Amino acid sequence: MTPAGGGLSWQSYNEETPTADDSDTLSANGLWEQKNVTRDSSDYLWYMTDVNIASNEGFLKNGKDPYFTVMSAGHVLHVFVNGKLSGTVYGTLDNPKLTYSGNVKLRAGINKISLLSVSVGLPNVGVHYDTWNAGVLGPVTLSGLNEGSRNLAKQRWSYKVGLKGESLSLHSLSGSSSVEWIRGSLVAQKQPLTWYKATFNAPGGNEPLALDMASMGKGQIWINGEGVGRHWPGYIAQGDCSKCSYAGTFNEKKCQTNCGQPSQRWYHVPRSWLKPSGNLLVVFEEWGGNPTGISLVRRSR
Repeated sequence: MTPAGGGLSWQSYNEETPTADDSDTLSANGLWEQKNVTRDSSDYLWYMTDVNIASNEGFLKNGKDPYFTVMSAGHVLHVFVNGKLSGTVYGTLDNPKLTYSGNVKLRAGINKISLLSVSVGLPNVGVHYDTWNAGVLGPVTLSGLNEGSRNLAKQRWSYKVGLKGESLSLHSLSGSSSVEWIRGSLVAQKQPLTWYKATFNAPGGNEPLALDMASMGKGQIWINGEGVGRHWPGYIAQGDCSKCSYAGTFNEKKCQTNCGQPSQRWYHVPRSWLKPSGNLLVVFEEWGGNPTGISLVRRSR
């Protein structure tokens, strides 16, 4: 791959964590399965609840933060406490189920728990694939309190389908003009839930084009409103690349390469989508990446 143009000038827009008071939220007791709520209208579903902490809780004095555990049917989970990211976990192709476990900073009074559950495609093959679940189904527990462990799974939860940027259609030309973007040295880097946009001119020639996304973590890409797809360079290829022998029956674990590298780095850009100039590139980044490392490249022979 060789560069197919100069550097891109980026602008950013920060996605805010929603609240249960938003007009487009649903509320119910207990936890709902993700696909039944989103109906495949978005990869994203917010689970939100409040945790009331009494002023006499022991951890407020001894500094031993409570331990928060969330079990999910998959595929990715971002945990926010009072608007700040506490951690991210994800499953695997073989086992999409996941568990988040970690100490969380809580304060006396009402604490806002926001769980962003992310699906990475839905199955369309396999035994009873239509019954495979996604999303946070519990248990969800908070331990290290005066009462011991608190079960949060059965309390009141609010749900919000999708992201604010999706509802604003930030990936489109008209939608991207509807908000104020941050420019210059203030452009966000290494910050989760951030939208980026830039414009570029179509390179000359007819060689295949791609975006080099190695500097990013996970999210989605659009060019001129067309979906390039999900990017996930942060998903590192695992395996054994130390030896290679094709002797015997072949399987996918033989002669592996690029262990420890992103499972995918380059993402194809169809030339038919491009205009001679002023092409809009929009990237939504979940994990936090460095957009200045994104480049348009052409395949060299």
